[in-house]
Amino acid sequence: MAKRFAFFYLYRKTIKLTYDWEVVDKYDRLLAYVWTDERGLFNKFILSEGFAAVFLKFPFKYREEFIAAEKEARKLERGLWRKGPYPSISARDTGANLGKLLSVKFTCSRVQAKVKFIFLYSSGEEFSALIPSENASLFPELKSFKGKVLSVTGFLEEYKGKPQIVAFFPIQIKIEKK
Repeated sequence: MAKRFAFFYLYRKTIKLTYDWEVVDKYDRLLAYVWTDERGLFNKFILSEGFAAVFLKFPFKYREEFIAAEKEARKLERGLWRKGPYPSISARDTGANLGKLLSVKFTCSRVQAKVKFIFLYSSGEEFSALIPSENASLFPELKSFKGKVLSVTGFLEEYKGKPQIVAFFPIQIKIEKK
């Protein structure tokens, strides 16, 4: 979910990187603060929206701010810290709810396998749920989705003008009773 969240907010955006006392860790990972014009310090933003947790093993410049952002997200049950069910919307309401973690309820009109993803299209094709092809074996009931009312939970994003949720795990897709 954090990867989808970051993609939604950072893809094709101009960013600025700043660094702390260590630029690269022992695993050769770049350690940077990501800044955007729209959100400011993106590291803090992703914490405040509940899509990340603070790693406290080492000291760093924005430690107290990050701890406060995560604490607030937990308190408000944002993102992955939500305790109850996620809000549920219909496929036609997806365009107005981009960038949110929620459930979309729709009738699956067709299932189409492409190279990297398997697409589950809503009846009006205004929304689709995508399953990565490498995860298809986790979804044995995939072919039975056609014609069923589904509820797909995940991060609602847009690709080529169409709202979508990428479902990595079976727990994200539920067959509803009509």
